[in-house]
Amino acid sequence: MKLHLCIAWCLVLFVVHGGLAGEPTPGLPVPHYHPDPADPDWLAKAVQFHGHLGPWATAGIRAGMAGREAVGAFGYFDVDVTVEGPMVKPPHSCFLDGLQVSTGATLGKRNLKWIKAKDVVVRLKNTRTGRTAEVRPTNELMDLLNPIAEGSKDKKEKEPPAEASQKHDHHHDHRIEAVARKIAAMPEKKLFSVTVR
Repeated sequence: MKLHLCIAWCLVLFVVHGGLAGEPTPGLPVPHYHPDPADPDWLAKAVQFHGHLGPWATAGIRAGMAGREAVGAFGYFDVDVTVEGPMVKPPHSCFLDGLQVSTGATLGKRNLKWIKAKDVVVRLKNTRTGRTAEVRPTNELMDLLNPIAEGSKDKKEKEPPAEASQKHDHHHDHRIEAVARKIAAMPEKKLFSVTVR
């Protein structure tokens, strides 16, 4: 009887503590994020999707917000988004995650398309009205983002390949989070030029 109680108790502990160590638990993944009281509510939602607080993702969020507002779209199903830019890999490609969060357009629904190009341009169409916005980053925004991309290249060259492949660049870099928060708080006109047709 004591053996059965001991086995039962061990099973309870096993279940309560999430099974074997290192196994993922059911539910959403936990992003690397330490909220600041000044953070807008939408920032935490975006970080849940992206996994950490980064400038390129934050810039994508703001670009999508600007475009969606300019054409009066609700998002998700009344938008068609095309983005051009050098988004082959992180950190540049994180911009696409930001656009998905702020527009609701996704790669899965096929209403978000990416075209490889040198310069970043977002074209957002309201499919209900036909209105289209073209959103281009300002030099001020690119001056904030480009050192992030250059720092990523330098870091990868210095890290051994095994370490670089096991983690996303900048997860624990507070300077990177500070740049992302700055982009989140800046006035739209300092970040983008928006043309509506």
